[in-house]
Amino acid sequence: MDLSNNEKRMLKALHSESNKAWNLDELLASCGWDDQAHVAGAGLALSEKELVSIEEIKSKTWTLGPEGVAANENGLLERRLWDWLISQSEDARSMKDLQAGGVASKQETGVGVGLLKGLGCELAQGSFVLPDSIDAVEVTLVSRTSFIEQCVKGVSEDDLDGELLTHFRKRKGLIEAVDSTVRTWTLTDSGRKIPDSILEERLQVVEITPELLQGEDWRTADFKSYDVNLDAPTPAGGRAHPMMALIERIRAIFLEMGFDEIDGDYVQTAGWNMDALFIPQDHPAREMQDTFYLSNPERIEIGQKHLDDWTVIHEHGGDTGSRGWGGQYSTDESKKGLLRTHTTVNTIRYLAETPDEPCRVFGIGRVFRK
Repeated sequence: MDLSNNEKRMLKALHSESNKAWNLDELLASCGWDDQAHVAGAGLALSEKELVSIEEIKSKTWTLGPEGVAANENGLLERRLWDWLISQSEDARSMKDLQAGGVASKQETGVGVGLLKGLGCELAQGSFVLPDSIDAVEVTLVSRTSFIEQCVKGVSEDDLDGELLTHFRKRKGLIEAVDSTVRTWTLTDSGRKIPDSILEERLQVVEITPELLQGEDWRTADFKSYDVNLDAPTPAGGRAHPMMALIERIRAIFLEMGFDEIDGDYVQTAGWNMDALFIPQDHPAREMQDTFYLSNPERIEIGQKHLDDWTVIHEHGGDTGSRGWGGQYSTDESKKGLLRTHTTVNTIRYLAETPDEPCRVFGIGRVFRK
């Protein structure tokens, strides 16, 4: 029978007590493994060969959620509210008194009122009225507190009170369920009949490499066999995101038309992103509500020639025939670092760098706006 070294080692361990149902920790210790994947893999392979039977026992454990942890440390909300109520005089049990007492937060108060009503308290004309049986409320609160304490380290669902479990499952964040599966491995009759003589581990070759053939170990090694008749898994490839597919289609069209693709950095200056495109420095789109300005780098240096050109054009139009925007142009505003709001900044920078070369270019890229 074709057995891997892990399968041989696991069988040998199981043979030491052939009628025993072995758990994971016992097999890890006996086989000298520290990774449960070895047990799972070898056990499944032996099960498929009908040498081992696997039994699975599924269980559900309940532990404390975030609210439950807080309740265990500070007390259940209904316990805290109840203790406050019975410590107050009859004329000091109003909602106003409760909110002023600091027993519960404003958010907890609404939930707490519902819990108190569930315990038999009534809210009449803004004040709480205690139920007739105070002892019954105490019994309920003690049992609920005990339930929370039970769940601190996790407890099996079978060991919990069903009625209390139903109650706390309805309350958000107090308890959480953890599903677990415990497996045991037991030899089958066929597994017991496997002789120990064939369970000796040997070098097993999965892939023949030049390094392997340079030595002599391969002559006495076992070569892993492959069943070429087994069904191969059907490859399931991913699909392009619709937006990425559209972008690639647009890119292909431009390239087929003879355009060159240009790119640029996400981080730009306000000068290149706005001023070079003749966007006035007081334009609403330049406010923080529309543009992502950076704190690092907060300022990026720009060549003085560009700053001089933009100053002249923005203030009075220079020799372009335009009257500009008027006012005083701020070079400090130009140097502000930001995340580009469009890809036209790539185009204007490309034209500035190659002003005398005819070109037809395009760019597709990520932009950032509020």
